Amino acid sequence: MKYLRPVIFLTFIAYFVMTFIFTMPDNYLYLKLYPQGKTFQFWLFQRWGFFAPPPDFDERLYYEFRDKKTQQVKVVEVLAHITEQKQKKAPFNWHEEILDYVISGNVGGVSDISSELHDNLHYQQQLKNKTGIDTAGEITIKNYIQQSSSFLTLSNYGTLVAREHGIDTATHDMRLITTRILLPRFSERNDPHPQTRKEEAVFMSDYLSFNQQK
Repeated sequence: MKYLRPVIFLTFIAYFVMTFIFTMPDNYLYLKLYPQGKTFQFWLFQRWGFFAPPPDFDERLYYEFRDKKTQQVKVVEVLAHITEQKQKKAPFNWHEEILDYVISGNVGGVSDISSELHDNLHYQQQLKNKTGIDTAGEITIKNYIQQSSSFLTLSNYGTLVAREHGIDTATHDMRLITTRILLPRFSERNDPHPQTRKEEAVFMSDYLSFNQQK
């Protein structure tokens, strides 16, 4: 029994030290222990949402429909529209609530996969002392994301979006684009002359035929 307390104490110390190391920004120690960090996150995964500051961006999901013959495109953004409908139909907005949960959740899933894979690609490049864009790595990441369940859910939803906007799925291809629109800093939220919010691309898929969806 006399050994139990020191063991528990040392276990907690080790856990918090590892947590500190594996949540630090890129540095020599973090990069050297990157493989161990992935193992640590796999077995002791944790989310810091309770302690995190408010989100500093809004997400957007665009469907780009391209006519196979004329190459003309039509772009439809869906997340802002869903949010608008949720507010408009409250409190009888259960359909929009579910739709927002499913679509937003899968957009977040695509973003999370993209961030994790790009972090790993960045780590591999640093190990090899490489700079610039790894074209082969980017293609591999895109193909991996396009096989994920989150992406397949969003691509299937694209069929419904196309029909709602009178787009013939037999004569069009579709591409998915996810972005983040940066929110102003908290101190600037009441600025009478706000600056244009910057929008950053997160993921852009290949053009897909509707019959490629599963």
